[in-house]
Amino acid sequence: MNNQTVDLFSPDHDYDLRFHEEPDLSFASQWTSVPVHIKEAVELSQSLPVVFRRNPTGTIEIIALFTCNGEHLIKKGQWSLKQQPDLLDLYPFTWMLKQRDIKLAYYPQAPHFQGKGQKLLTSKGKPTRKLNDVIKGLDKAQSFFSVTGQRMMELVRFNLLTPITVAQNVTLPQETYLVLKEPVSEEIRSQLSGEVAHLLDCHVKSLALLPAINGALTASAEAAPKAAEKKASAKKAETKEAAEKKAPAKKASEKKASEKKTEPVKKAEPKAAAANSAAGIDGIIDAACAKFEVSRDDLQSRKRNDLLTQARNQLAAEAKAADSLKEMAAWLERSPATLNSWLK
Repeated sequence: MNNQTVDLFSPDHDYDLRFHEEPDLSFASQWTSVPVHIKEAVELSQSLPVVFRRNPTGTIEIIALFTCNGEHLIKKGQWSLKQQPDLLDLYPFTWMLKQRDIKLAYYPQAPHFQGKGQKLLTSKGKPTRKLNDVIKGLDKAQSFFSVTGQRMMELVRFNLLTPITVAQNVTLPQETYLVLKEPVSEEIRSQLSGEVAHLLDCHVKSLALLPAINGALTASAEAAPKAAEKKASAKKAETKEAAEKKAPAKKASEKKASEKKTEPVKKAEPKAAAANSAAGIDGIIDAACAKFEVSRDDLQSRKRNDLLTQARNQLAAEAKAADSLKEMAAWLERSPATLNSWLK
């Protein structure tokens, strides 16, 4: 949010903090973008460009740009679309991860805290109705962003994105974002969740809303999919031609091949299954790390806290569903019986 500082809300320190509603959004007229969760990204993509970015923690997040066709979406202090991104609607409040717990936080330099306003804590130090409403809104949004974090692991796993520099208009600085670099193959698409596949379709369509000032850069982003399609067609033609040339040789060797034993092929199958199982387990582990913000070392350790318990329970449940409970138990350095006990 425009590199603003964030303070953790403390009843002891902020007991006298006063807040007022700020209907004039001019304070955000120089913002270039805002993170959005997957649900609102799909809806907003119909009206503004939706791209991606790697945040300071290294994870991928979805970004809604604040300009469409070169015009900023905040005009005369008002948001010009029907739907407003959650993080803009909830501003100046947000959340912060503190010792693995989600805590209320706020942007102290926001105009909402300047001048007269209402207190956020009662004389007994309890949250006012306003603050309770804020907390409920943040909890709901945070749950959506948590799910989005899990889904973004799919983009990381298949390395689908490439950088692009966007000049949104003549007054805002250029920013580097990530966009889909080539059409998603049917093989990869079949492994994506329905949510992510739909998001990517909406993302690609929204790129047409990038401003004319960025025409050349947009064209370069669109050229990649076309080049990939051309390359794929050429490769397909080469494969067909090679197959036709090998056809006579194949017929001559069919009889010999049929006489050979198939044991080597059968022996290779467990290896392929093991590789698929390992890949599936790796995906389950990545998703749990992203959702609960824990590391692989934490999951394998003997540490105990609520987040780790939830993460390990998810690992056990998803591994069992994927018929990979033994493999997951081996990775966690536990017994299958232990993982089964987590499911009760």
